[in-house]
Amino acid sequence: MSVLMASQPVIRIRATWVVGYQDGDHRLFSPGEVVYQGSVVVFVGQNYVGRVDEEIHAGNTLVGPGFIDLDALGDLDTTVLGFDNQPGWTKGRVVAADWQRRDLYSREELNFNKLYAYTQLLLNGITTAMPITSILYRQWAEDIDEYRHAADVAESLGLRAWLGPAFMSGHNVVEAGGQIGMRFDEQRGLAGLEDAERFIEEMAARKVSTLRGFLAPDRIEGCTPGLLAALSETAKRHDVPVRLHCYQSELEVNEIHQRFQGRYSLQVLADFDLLHKKMLLPHGQYLGGKSATRDSITRDIRLLVESQTNLVLCPLVSGRHAKYLEQYLPLREAGVTMGLGTDTFPPDMLANMHLGTILSRVVTQNVQAASAADYYRMATLGGAKALGREDLGRLCAGAQADITLISLDEPAMGQIFDPITALVINGNGRDVRGVIIAGEKVVWDRQLVKRQIDLEQLHRQAQRQFERLMATYPERSFQHPPLDKLFAHSFTVNPTT
Repeated sequence: MSVLMASQPVIRIRATWVVGYQDGDHRLFSPGEVVYQGSVVVFVGQNYVGRVDEEIHAGNTLVGPGFIDLDALGDLDTTVLGFDNQPGWTKGRVVAADWQRRDLYSREELNFNKLYAYTQLLLNGITTAMPITSILYRQWAEDIDEYRHAADVAESLGLRAWLGPAFMSGHNVVEAGGQIGMRFDEQRGLAGLEDAERFIEEMAARKVSTLRGFLAPDRIEGCTPGLLAALSETAKRHDVPVRLHCYQSELEVNEIHQRFQGRYSLQVLADFDLLHKKMLLPHGQYLGGKSATRDSITRDIRLLVESQTNLVLCPLVSGRHAKYLEQYLPLREAGVTMGLGTDTFPPDMLANMHLGTILSRVVTQNVQAASAADYYRMATLGGAKALGREDLGRLCAGAQADITLISLDEPAMGQIFDPITALVINGNGRDVRGVIIAGEKVVWDRQLVKRQIDLEQLHRQAQRQFERLMATYPERSFQHPPLDKLFAHSFTVNPTT
């Protein structure tokens, strides 16, 4: 043991329930104890007999590993505008071809969005995040300065984060006749990749244990062959995770089929040696490509298994858009690694576990297809495996002390017959009472610890910025309708008297 670690206090948390890790899976202890020193867990179980310098009596609480969000909302979420305002391509979800792209947020507003979003992640018990933001309101994609600031924000809050600016070489537009087209600028995509590579190097040089860089191409249909080839080489050079939205929409499947001579999305990635254990693919909903068959779906699943490529499921945003992973059961049975992402507001991992369990049962028409435990594993062990970090997503000796404390005392939690099931079906992010990352309290009693922030003021400013952004939708939406035609109230609003 190092001199530094020996000098650090030993802290024990006692609670009604503790989620430990033994023999390759989670295990419940009741009552249970978690003991950690510095950033590392030293004991999980019952009746610890070693030195203890500080006791935390958590009471009727579930103490478990922090949640890992592989598609973490890092923005003010605009997908919520499309919940009841459809079709999305007429409402600004795809920009009008005649829109002169420009940045609709100032640098200060972008910086604020990071602060707002990252606090929400922590308050919902997310200890490890790979943030994602929208490119819909940008002149092109993201830039390196934006993520330098994002790293500052994450460090100041204590969030464990994999960060990197998104880049692309093309994007969808709505043409004047109403059909969907593409606009390409490969050089911009390659320049974005160079910035992303520089950012990875800067994160390594920063030497903050909770911060890492990764590669975040926006989505597969926005990648040209030249960008995919360069991405493959960069990923090999740095050995970092890559996240690329894939099999997300029919629009993507048709676009890839047309541009790549009938190839499917996974085939294209395989052609560029981009299927591997560090590749993370949200959302995986259209396996088998255009006109999918049982054989083409089976082939895709085999590609995922053989390459050890990871899928990222985002139940809440997917369910809102009426599509979920029909192949959930064969993917699970084949052993494909699946983690979870929030990708929309609220960034509530418990809500995603609940809805994911329900949707998996619905799409498979099998009540036994998925359980609360399955989705709890995805939010912890699945995410850790996708990141190649066996010290995350679990509580055992040697693991990182990334810990959530979730109250079981709220009346809305209902009756506790199994804490994991009760948490998944009745809990939500507002039940998170404490969050510890790398042994440091970052949320305690629902308050941020490392950085004092007025959450009510933060909420008011977010509302003002959201309203300003909404006001820009007519300029970039197809045929430029007025705002009240884009986003209608659910019911008629009486005029002011």
